[in-house]
Amino acid sequence: MFNRIKAVRKALKLSQREFGEKLGVSRDVIGNIEYNRVPPKELFLKHMCELYNVNEHWLRTGTGEMFNNDVDEISKFDEAYKIFKSLRPDFQEYALDQIKKIAELQNKSD
Repeated sequence: MFNRIKAVRKALKLSQREFGEKLGVSRDVIGNIEYNRVPPKELFLKHMCELYNVNEHWLRTGTGEMFNNDVDEISKFDEAYKIFKSLRPDFQEYALDQIKKIAELQNKSD
């Protein structure tokens, strides 16, 4: 399974640090899992599947598709997350307000 966890991270074009940060673990934890030094905990696997839309059956068995959704959609989310995280807190508030307004406009047009 360790090689599939690494494959997910690489497909998402994330470093071990970036991948682990979103999962709430350190780069060292990701490295230890990817090099099969420690087995991943069940909670880690569940969280990874939810956060990155990984097909849990594929993760455990290698059968089926890696992702439940399109990788491009996940990559866009990760790009937006990186940009948002790099902003100062006051700009984060502004960006969040703008996203909410865009969502409202979309809802009105639907």
